[in-house]
Amino acid sequence: MKHTLTKSQHPNYMKLFLSAFFMFGVIFSALNCGSAQNKPSNLDTLDLQGHRGARGLRPENTWPAFQAAIEFKMTTLELDTVLTKDGKVIIHHDSETNPVICQNIDGTEIQKINLYELTLDELKQLDCGSKKNPNFPEQVTFPGTKLITIDEFFKLVADVEKKNGPKAPKYLYNIETKFPNDESSDISEERMKLHVRSLIESIQKAKTTERVTIQSFYLPALSEVESINPKIKRSALFAPTYFQGLMIILGLGNSYRSDIIEKAETIHANIISPYFLYVNSDFVQNSHSKNISVIPWTVNKELEMKRLVSCGVDGIISDYPDRLRKFVDQESLSQAEENK
Repeated sequence: MKHTLTKSQHPNYMKLFLSAFFMFGVIFSALNCGSAQNKPSNLDTLDLQGHRGARGLRPENTWPAFQAAIEFKMTTLELDTVLTKDGKVIIHHDSETNPVICQNIDGTEIQKINLYELTLDELKQLDCGSKKNPNFPEQVTFPGTKLITIDEFFKLVADVEKKNGPKAPKYLYNIETKFPNDESSDISEERMKLHVRSLIESIQKAKTTERVTIQSFYLPALSEVESINPKIKRSALFAPTYFQGLMIILGLGNSYRSDIIEKAETIHANIISPYFLYVNSDFVQNSHSKNISVIPWTVNKELEMKRLVSCGVDGIISDYPDRLRKFVDQESLSQAEENK
C-alpha cells in the first residue's frame, strides 16, 4: 500500500539543525566541566542504569531488554509504567500504542491508541519484539515478545536473583510514571493518584520498597508518592526545551539549573534526573549541598560519560549498558594502574 507523508512526517529541518547543534554542545561541554571543588564520581558506587532496560540493544521496556541490563551488570533497572483502562500498571513508555516498535501478533500494523482506552488483555495481544527501532541499529529483535506488568516484572527479576544466590547483590529499580503530556496541568488527578497508588501497592507486595526510586516529569506525582510511602525514593525528571538547550550550550543556562534544583528541593525529591546538558560541576555541587543526588539521562557517548564522572554525578542512565559497563571498567582499571 502506498503511503503519503503527512505534514508532520516531512523532515523538520530546524529540528535536525538543532539536534546537530546539541551534538556540538556535547563536544563543547566535554571541555567545560572539571572543577577543583568537585570530587569525581566514585566508580565503585556509581549507579549504572540501563535506559528502558537496554533500548540500544533490545526492544525497549521488554524482558529481553532487562535481561541485557542484567547481563552487563547494571546496578539499576530503569523502566516506564502506564496505567491501563482496567487499572493495571504495565511497562510501556508512551501513553499511546507505538506502531514504530509494536505490531499485532499476526504481524499487521497497529494504530496509535491511548493506553487509558485499552485493557491489559488487549495490550497483551501486541508483539513488541519483532520490530527494530530504526533509531537504534544495534538493537536485536525478539519476535513475539509481549508487554509485561510491573507485577510480572518483579517476579521475573526475583527469579533471576534466586538463581544468583543469596550473596549476590539485589537489583535496584528506577520506575517512571508516564502520563499524557507529562509536564502539563491537564493530567487527571484521579488517574494520577490511581497510577501512583497501584504502583506502590505492587512495590510493597514485591517487598522492594527500599530498592525502588519512582521518577516523574510530573512533579505532583512525586508528592503523591511521598504522602503514601515516604520511604520510597523520588527522582524529579527535567528536560530542556530546544531554546533552553541552546542557552545552556552557549553558557547562559545557570538560571535554568537553579530553577530545577529549587523545584526538586520544594517537593523533597531525593534525586534530580536531568537531561545531561544541564549538568556541570556547579550544578552537581549545588544539588549535593541540598542533599540531592544527580543522575542524568540519556548518556550514550563515552566522551560524555567521562565528562559527567569528572563532574561527580551519582549515576548515569544509558541506552547502551554495554558501553556504560565498558567505560566504567576501563576507567576503574586506569585508576588502579595510576594508584600502583
